Amino acid sequence: VFPKTVAEFRQKTTSGGAVSLVCSVLILLLTVTELVDYMQSTVEEHLEVDTSRGRTMTITMDLAFPALPCSVVHLELQDVSGNHLVDLSRNITKERLDRDGRHLQEHELPKGNEEIAQLAKAASLDHGRDGAEFNIGSNKRRKPLVVGPGENVPLARLLQELLPNVVDDEAAVAEMRSHLGEGCHIHGALQVGKVAGNFHFAVDRNDQRTMMTVFGQRDSINMSHTVRSVSFGEPYPGLVNPLDGMHKIIDKGSGYFQYNMKVVPTIYKQRRGREVHTNQYSFTEIFRTTAETDRLPAVFFNYELSPIMATFTETSRGLGNFLTGLCAIVGGVFTLSGVVDALIFHLFAHQHGPSGMTA
Repeated sequence: VFPKTVAEFRQKTTSGGAVSLVCSVLILLLTVTELVDYMQSTVEEHLEVDTSRGRTMTITMDLAFPALPCSVVHLELQDVSGNHLVDLSRNITKERLDRDGRHLQEHELPKGNEEIAQLAKAASLDHGRDGAEFNIGSNKRRKPLVVGPGENVPLARLLQELLPNVVDDEAAVAEMRSHLGEGCHIHGALQVGKVAGNFHFAVDRNDQRTMMTVFGQRDSINMSHTVRSVSFGEPYPGLVNPLDGMHKIIDKGSGYFQYNMKVVPTIYKQRRGREVHTNQYSFTEIFRTTAETDRLPAVFFNYELSPIMATFTETSRGLGNFLTGLCAIVGGVFTLSGVVDALIFHLFAHQHGPSGMTA
């Protein structure tokens, strides 16, 4: 259609070669940019009323309590439909931690608290009957430490038999003391209905007298915690769980933590056709000291379902659109290069006269 110019009428110039080289590089860069844009996908957002009632959702959690033994802290679940599950253990794993956050083996003593743990375990084996006496080896002479009734064994036995609900259970106290200095790593998943509710970590499932005997007062029950992860379903690209990595460390006293979460049902439609039914959430938090509330220290996660569902759909450019873009790049750059080359050639020809037009 467009015949080539006869070789006698073509003239090679240095400026023409430079323009051709620049245009080739420009075409390459624009082609790579177009290819990257074609491979990537964009996400379209859409909001609609959630009609998926009666379904369930999975709550995945991973928390660490650096100052509470696993034998003290308990997980409970409650929702508005009347379900109330206490001391949950199904699909929930508890792992003992030392003060450095290292996982302890089954019979390993907590680091830095070996003496207390050994004394308490000795009393626990005694079951509060005769009083446990334990000597800790040292170069210096030490007075034996007594855990349990000790010198008042007969009186302790009598009071335990007459007032079993009033007198402290020395075995339970000793067992709880044996884990002092430990922390607890709790992780797992809960399958719950899509209704408002809460899950919380509390200590009120323990015997109150035993708790107060070991800890002395409510302020000594340190509810410091780290939220490593809390989610309400399967993750999808771009999902952010705002509670992940939250650190709440109490240096003095204790209190009642409350996280109020607004859960938004979400559908993520991938480009290949797979749909991910999950949830995202936002939260607010409240903290009250033990002096401000008449409750034992605890960590509550209250969740409420939003009536609005968010839908995210991955979209990408079609192949025809990509090929059209490539043709536009190549044709446009060649056209522009011809114009630039002609301008440069005529500019030099005008400045140098006829002699400047020779090759």
